[in-house]
Amino acid sequence: MHAKLIPIGNSMGVRIPKNLIKQFDLDKGAIELSIEKDGIMIKPERSVPPREQWNMLFAKAIASGEKPENDVFGGLQNEADKSEWEWQ
Repeated sequence: MHAKLIPIGNSMGVRIPKNLIKQFDLDKGAIELSIEKDGIMIKPERSVPPREQWNMLFAKAIASGEKPENDVFGGLQNEADKSEWEWQ
């Protein structure tokens, strides 16, 4: 199968046949590009559902020494925080 390179501004784009786009779900939005030994791999971007990676991110933060008291938003309050929230 062949594809064509086309100029797009100062870059080049790849014109991919529609049947391949449908076959590999490339029409869902963003794609991932990875460099392989003999070319470039194009595949659909893997979307991670919210909160799915939290445990991994928490473990990574703990391993690097991050602590809740290092939170950059700690201690920042405004009037809405004091009057519109009910803490229990």
